[in-house]
Amino acid sequence: MKRNYGLMRMILEDASTRKGILSMEDFARYVMKLGSTEGFCQELDRLVSDGLVIGSFELDGNGVLTDAEIKELTDEGVAFWRLIENDEVWAIVLSTLKAANVDVSYPLLKEVCEEIVKRYVTQFIPSDLGSL
Repeated sequence: MKRNYGLMRMILEDASTRKGILSMEDFARYVMKLGSTEGFCQELDRLVSDGLVIGSFELDGNGVLTDAEIKELTDEGVAFWRLIENDEVWAIVLSTLKAANVDVSYPLLKEVCEEIVKRYVTQFIPSDLGSL
């Protein structure tokens, strides 16, 4: 299943702004939005595997989500959230990924985001620095 970039960002945002552990009750809106727990579990698993969050989830024998939590963002998660927290930058990231029509791994996603942030910020550098 392809990475759900919007869900990934929502989870990172919630984990960055919330004090304390995110639990099942907090994740209900993600599951409702997706219509199933499968996509949520896959994205949470990716975030944990990519080293962005400290968290876990449990499924029962029927594949029903019985427990999930995110304890905190890792240092890598905080750094990545800082790259994508600006809505304008995030819109550029999404349009770039959509145009490329590929599902990218986290290391490549991070590189793409870093390049986009770099280009986004450098456009505000005055062309005539001598007049400053």
